[in-house]
Amino acid sequence: MAIIKIIVVYYYQNFMENNDIPQWRELLKSAIKREGNIPSSRWVQLATTNLNNEPRVRTVVFREWIGSNSMIIFTDGRSQKTKEITINNNVEILWLFLRSKSQFRFRGKAEFIENNNNYWKKLSNKSKEQWYWPHPGRKLERRCSKHMFNISNKPSNFLVIRVNIESTELLELTVPNHKRYSWEKNQNWSQIELNP
Repeated sequence: MAIIKIIVVYYYQNFMENNDIPQWRELLKSAIKREGNIPSSRWVQLATTNLNNEPRVRTVVFREWIGSNSMIIFTDGRSQKTKEITINNNVEILWLFLRSKSQFRFRGKAEFIENNNNYWKKLSNKSKEQWYWPHPGRKLERRCSKHMFNISNKPSNFLVIRVNIESTELLELTVPNHKRYSWEKNQNWSQIELNP
């Protein structure tokens, strides 16, 4: 067991620090791997503040990482979260993994990536069709109509959000005692153990 600890410490000191990847990213990667290929392993909850200073939470899909601590999410520009982020870009993301019994919380600042053509090109045709659906959140019209659209043309409501993470917390629901850790970007992502 002591040999494993030495290897882990050596790995983080010689590879993680040199590559500037926070320790929590490796723990997150491990949790994702344990979930397997189920689609819900990419679902995260994004919290914003609405125009009345009330909290709003919704499930979105994690797309990818940029750099060591920036997360990419797609959104419909007609949705409320777009307006909310424009006014107050402080966000929180919760990512729960049932199999590993791990809960990650990320706090950071959201921004819109203006040049997002490459993200659009990566989407499947089926995914692209969703961006031509009627305005989200409005009353459903029951009449059935077929809309003709050209999915090669990126619609203006396709937006990419970059969340620049400034702090991370991990709660591990272990038995007999839970474990909780935090990392802050302004503290060079040093791990702090917390009371659960």
